[in-house]
Formats: sequence, C-alpha cells, structure tokens
Amino acid sequence: MDDLTMMQLAYQAAQQADPAATWENPRVGTVIVKDGAVIATGYHHQFGHQHAEVAAMNQVEHPADLVGATMYVTLEPCAHVGKVGACADALVAAKLGRVVIGQGDPNPHVSGRGVAKLQQAGIAVTLLNQQGSAVLNPAFHHFFETKRPYVTLKLAQSVDGFIAAKAGHPTKLTDDRADVAIHQQRAQMSAIMVGSETALADAPQLTVRHVPITHQQPWRVIVDRRGRLQNHPAFFDDRTLIYTTNSTFAQQVPQAVSFDGELGSLLDDLGQRGIQSLLVEGGGALVRAFLAANLWQRFDIYQTDAVLGTGIKGVVGNQGPVATQTRVGNALHQVIYREAK
Repeated sequence: MDDLTMMQLAYQAAQQADPAATWENPRVGTVIVKDGAVIATGYHHQFGHQHAEVAAMNQVEHPADLVGATMYVTLEPCAHVGKVGACADALVAAKLGRVVIGQGDPNPHVSGRGVAKLQQAGIAVTLLNQQGSAVLNPAFHHFFETKRPYVTLKLAQSVDGFIAAKAGHPTKLTDDRADVAIHQQRAQMSAIMVGSETALADAPQLTVRHVPITHQQPWRVIVDRRGRLQNHPAFFDDRTLIYTTNSTFAQQVPQAVSFDGELGSLLDDLGQRGIQSLLVEGGGALVRAFLAANLWQRFDIYQTDAVLGTGIKGVVGNQGPVATQTRVGNALHQVIYREAK
C-alpha cells in the first residue's frame, strides 16, 4: 500500500464530513496503518469538536497499536490549542512512527509548526504537497491565503430571467425543497450579505432556519452606502454589520461601519474580522457589482420554473462554464466558478 493510495483513502474519509457541520473548520480525513494494514480511519465531524487525527486514534482499542504506526492525514496537524488540544501533541504522545500529510495548513498558527513539532519528537514526516484539501475546503484555504472571505454569489430567478415582479416588492420564486437547499448553503457560511434595497423591501433575517446547525448563526451584512437604514433600528443587532459611506450614520450606530464605497475595502474589513466565507444573496445590482469588480469565487444560480413575464432582470451574460447542475425542487441549481485572472 503506497502513500498516494492511502492518502486517497484519507480524502475519502474527509468527504464524509458535512461542510455545514464543520463550518469554519476544514474537512479533514485520517487513515492509520500498522504492519501493512489499515487499523483506523477518522474525520472531523463538527466545528469545535475533536479533529480527524484524534477521531481516528480513538478508533484503536489498544494504544500500544499506535506505537510506530503510520498516519495519513489530508491537512497538516494543528500545533496550537484552540477549541480542542493540539493534534501534533496527541500524535507525539501516541508515539507514531511516521506521518504523511497531504497539504500544509495555510493558517499561520499552524503552517509549518505542526510538521516541525512532529519532527522534533523524532517522527518521520512526509509532505506530499497536494491540493486535495484546497479542493475540499476552498473557503478555508482562500481566506488564509488572501486574508479575504471566499465570495459566493447567489441568485434565484424565473425561467424568463427575472428576480422580482417589481422593484421594492419581494417575489417568492423557489419552493420548499429549493429553500432547504439554499439554507443548507447558508449553514456553511460565515456571513450573508444583501444590499440596502433588498433589506428594505424584504427585511430578511439572513439566518439558517430549515436545517439544524450547531454553530452560531452567520453574520448579517448589509451594503448601505447612503445610510438608508439609519432610521430602521430593526437592523441594529449584535450579528449585523452595515457598511456605509454616510459618516453620520457610522458615528451614531455601532453596527454601521464606515468604508470608502469599494467592495475590495469591504472584503478587507470582513477578512480582518475573521469572516472566512460570504454569501451574497442580492439584490441583482449588488451581485452585478461583485461580478463587474471580479471579486467572486463561485456563482450559484437557482433557475426556477416560475414565469414572471416582466419585472426586475437578473444577471445577463455568460459568467463562465457551468461546473455542476442539479435539480432541487422547482429550480435547476447551477454552479459556476470564476477562473483565476
């Protein structure tokens, strides 16, 4: 059993993790091999709970079986104490003989430190320098590599290309099954964003409702350059950020954040706040602004069966090849990834 084959088994274990459950933690898989046989597999199940390495070691009944064993793990073991103990310390304590790592961790608290701690303890380390973890955890890697959140744009529109029947009036386009899929996507996000027009028209909660979550609700982010929300205190709560160029609004309301009006500056600020992923849900003008500025990584379109005939146009134009498309309820869910420029 060669390293690449074993690492592929570790990636398969990582794929079992629900990205909504691991949330801002990466999906990681582990395989432990002793005397040419797999003795344990594990993966990270839930944000704030034990990591994949410990989950796998806990599958081994007799700790002596771990001595001298080889562990395959998709991402570099953490070397710092956060919500759980440092995995590198647990591997050292178990007296493993060798650790094979798929990809280094981009988190500066971990990057290189996990490898160093293992090597200092006399454990042989092989770093394969693969990209499998980045594929499994695009938001996690993008955030730590760019210091900005991974931006996903989302629009639901009618089959004839409209997102609402008329301005200022919300139009329900998706059915219950499609709504569940959208909330499953929300559950994976650090923050959800809308523009002030959508905020005033829909008064959206921007919460995860139709699926259970064990982590905190995402931040609600509203782009309100002119300060149209300053007389709407319903938006002033401890999980909302309102970005505005209205200095009076920013000075008077704690939830209002002054910025220069540029989306890039807004993303920089969100990154400084530790927000890893951002779901931009509309309206159409805000989505088009992100597209025009080329500040997006993924675009999800829910093309519903609804026919409006007239109304507010959605996004027109080819944003790139459709990577996947699946039927969910009354909508065709299409996913487009931006090509790196």
